[in-house]
Amino acid sequence: MVQVRKQPQRTCLGCRQVKDQDQLVRFVRSPDGEILADLKGKLPGRGAYLCNDRDCIETAASRKQFDRAFRKVCQPVAGRQLVESITEQLLAHLANLLGMARKSAKFVAGSNAVLDALNRKKLLAVVILARDISPQIGEKVRRKAEYQQIVTTQLFDKVKLGRILGRAERSVVGLPDGKLAAAFLDDLLRYQDISGES
Repeated sequence: MVQVRKQPQRTCLGCRQVKDQDQLVRFVRSPDGEILADLKGKLPGRGAYLCNDRDCIETAASRKQFDRAFRKVCQPVAGRQLVESITEQLLAHLANLLGMARKSAKFVAGSNAVLDALNRKKLLAVVILARDISPQIGEKVRRKAEYQQIVTTQLFDKVKLGRILGRAERSVVGLPDGKLAAAFLDDLLRYQDISGES
């Protein structure tokens, strides 16, 4: 019989709810007292945890909960700054995952290619639309993806999306079902929760 390892639990500094550690964002205190978001959980030192939620982060910052958690004075930080830092890190990680899709050739790019892939059931797990896609094309792709119950999101602009994939401008990218798409979706949900974007 296979034993399932129990996930460590931590208390959110903002709302004080106890949750599984992997549902929270870890923060560490640098030697000079700066508060750093540790999304990968690899930075050394004692960790403090917060929900992946703007309100919890802003509450913890305004109430100086980091000083209590680390039992040391920390550099003053605004909740807004921490939220921006986390969203930037998550966007960079999403771009890295798209770069990995490029290296493994596990993506479909271009509106026609993505629309064609959407005609085949469950080939794609997520569709990324550029923020500056033409409204007509964007709506056409979104409707078809939603009909297939495939997650759609808008990230980056056409130039950035193309650059990540080593191509000219791209307005639509699809990721096929698999581990890479699952990792992308996990980070996308975290990004949407904290940024308030859909």
